[in-house]
Amino acid sequence: EITNKIKDVTAFLKQDPNLFNEWLDLGLFRKSIEDYEGAREAWEYASTIRPENSLSFGNLGVLYGYYLQNPTLAEKNYLKALENDPKLPYLYIRTADFYIEVMDNTEKARAVFERGVLEIPGDETLKMARENL
Repeated sequence: EITNKIKDVTAFLKQDPNLFNEWLDLGLFRKSIEDYEGAREAWEYASTIRPENSLSFGNLGVLYGYYLQNPTLAEKNYLKALENDPKLPYLYIRTADFYIEVMDNTEKARAVFERGVLEIPGDETLKMARENL
């Protein structure tokens, strides 16, 4: 089933390589079958054609941090996602989780939560996450 989805999305992308959502989908499909290199290529391309988005950069952060064991590139992509869309609370949580779970760095996690609370002062989830850290 996933192989057919990959074929279908790839056919669309051959017709129009500027289809951002399809690149995101291709990356998700490839990741789901543990083709991490294929997922990386899809999301890197999506990041190139839409450099102001946060989704592909956040996905790359997860991929590099948890699957490809490259914390340097993971951090770079998480921070780019936050830079591109600083009003999304889940990006702060995802980035802080990476700092805690992969880098074992609670200070960087705390700094991310502080930044999130400053950027989105009314978000209770970020405040609670910061307090629970």
